Amino acid sequence: MSYLIKLISENCYIIPDDDGWLTTTESQQEAIDIGLFDDMESADETAQSFSGGMTRGVDYQIEAISLDPYHVIQITIPVEIAPKLKDINSFIKNGKAHIFLTNVTTANDAMDGFTRYGVSTGANAVLYKTTRYEARKEAISQYLNERFGNQWEIKLLPVQA
Repeated sequence: MSYLIKLISENCYIIPDDDGWLTTTESQQEAIDIGLFDDMESADETAQSFSGGMTRGVDYQIEAISLDPYHVIQITIPVEIAPKLKDINSFIKNGKAHIFLTNVTTANDAMDGFTRYGVSTGANAVLYKTTRYEARKEAISQYLNERFGNQWEIKLLPVQA
């Protein structure tokens, strides 16, 4: 796990500049690219030295960042084959339905070693890290082929922790 320092009132992140001093950026991605700390203690000490007298939780917060985030699995299909799901019209753009993979495994299925998939508009979306998704990719593809033929695309969307 890595950490960022976010200044609460300014809504920006502390990062090093080209001369080794500290500056700020509004971009979380820039802060992730150049301003990560390996441990919370280093991040906390840096925040204290940036501006003496700051209080964690009041003036700044330390955000935990995973470089291997969880993802929801978005499935894009033609609207003509989209299932009737709650609020499905909110998930249709340019003739395509953007829905999410969900797990509908029952306790009995799990006890028998089965994982069952379904689709939803996100109420119960599956969360996978990349390695876990790769391990399940074949089974997910098989389910989608059975359900939608070859008319689907998958996109992994990272989830903010």
